[in-house]
Amino acid sequence: MRGHRRRSFVPSWTLAVALIALVAAACAVCAGAAAPARAAALPARAAALPARGVWSSVIGPTTNTERWVDVARGANGSLYAGGESDLDVGAGSSDLMVARFADNDAGGRHLLWSRTWDNPAEHLSDTVSAIAVDKSGAVIAVGASVTTSSGTEWVVAKWSAAGVALWQRTFPARPGTAWSAHAVDVACTPAGAIYVCGSVQTGTHAGSPVTALVVRKLGSDGHVIWKRGYSGAAHSFNEGVKLALDGAGNAYVTGTAQSARGNDDLVTVRFGADNGRIAWVRRVADAKHLSDGGTALALRGKALWVTGYETTSSVDQRVVLARYTLAGKQLWVRTWLELAKTLEYPRALAVDARGNAVVVGAGTNDPVTREHAFVLRYTAAGRLTWQRLAYDSLTHKAVWNDVACDAAGHIFTGGYAVGATTDSLLVARYSAAGAHDWLSQWNGPDALGAECDALCLGTSGVFAAGSVVTPTGNADALAVKLTR
Repeated sequence: MRGHRRRSFVPSWTLAVALIALVAAACAVCAGAAAPARAAALPARAAALPARGVWSSVIGPTTNTERWVDVARGANGSLYAGGESDLDVGAGSSDLMVARFADNDAGGRHLLWSRTWDNPAEHLSDTVSAIAVDKSGAVIAVGASVTTSSGTEWVVAKWSAAGVALWQRTFPARPGTAWSAHAVDVACTPAGAIYVCGSVQTGTHAGSPVTALVVRKLGSDGHVIWKRGYSGAAHSFNEGVKLALDGAGNAYVTGTAQSARGNDDLVTVRFGADNGRIAWVRRVADAKHLSDGGTALALRGKALWVTGYETTSSVDQRVVLARYTLAGKQLWVRTWLELAKTLEYPRALAVDARGNAVVVGAGTNDPVTREHAFVLRYTAAGRLTWQRLAYDSLTHKAVWNDVACDAAGHIFTGGYAVGATTDSLLVARYSAAGAHDWLSQWNGPDALGAECDALCLGTSGVFAAGSVVTPTGNADALAVKLTR
């Protein structure tokens, strides 16, 4: 899942591109207060290039860990990354980290600037979940900051296009409590308003946290315009995971909402632009399911797509894809499971200009003998046109973490292959018809392991970011540009 590292790298091994097998298989389809920023610039170095590589940049190297978890493209073509850096001394400490890269291919240094932020009140763990870029080129990072006095707090921080710290805001669940609040996703309007979604603990019940799915709308200067929450059933757990905005500034959030029966449902909520009032709530749920949850959504034109999962047993978990009108009418729901006794984890969703939806992720068998990376493409009417599976031919394991589509319908995916002794970064392109156009695979500049956690399309290439393993056994933040 983007923003949360699922596994660690292990020592060196080089995997050839030929070891990735692409297979078509059968499918199943069913109808606060401001805090100062530390404007530190981290050292960077150019690295060797992966296949189709144009340029690369490694931030570090230090004896700690740096990584990127999200990327975005600005209106002028500049590329941005957000993540975290373990700069503070002390166990479990980290700082927010953002950077801006030039999209052009000229010159030898493409990192324009990098900045970090450390909560001065605590110097504990500050992490980024997502970033967004407004029309001025300013970057907004959201995430969480651990404190000893008020638990885990929302963090929203903004830097100008030149890397100047403009403001930072922290929002505790309740001051003076140990309750948790996590900001998970962010989006901006053309006018500069900032929307942030996540979860906020509102209490406890029977020893478990009670949380609300929360959205805040902020002005461009960071002041709160409104805050709204969805609490669902009494004493339940609710969380916002992904957010999208329509042209009028209405916010659509997907995530998880616990039902009265105690199971999790895949929930989608629309919040009004002016006052944040909830216009509608839609759940994908079934009394027979152990749990459901939303992981990604995409908005294009007058339609909204939401993807997530439904767990039917301890060894069966399906991909769910639903399409709605912006008024909340459900047009269709589809599910997919490669094989029985498989847990499918959808990680990202993209929709092309014709309304074709692409879902990517990974699935594991029980027992875990295989971990396949999958790409699913559905038409606007909900028909599965093709699926593609990718995995290392020796370990049978790979993961897709992110996906993007270009104007021609090409599909770009990023993730990693799990090798016998190390992971390797993967970026691939598929045609609209499902043909495998190319694959770039790389073990990093030191051949010790690499991973792509997020990607986006630049004006002339693909921007991918994640991390690489260092000779000291830690990780540095990796950004690369590939040709399309």
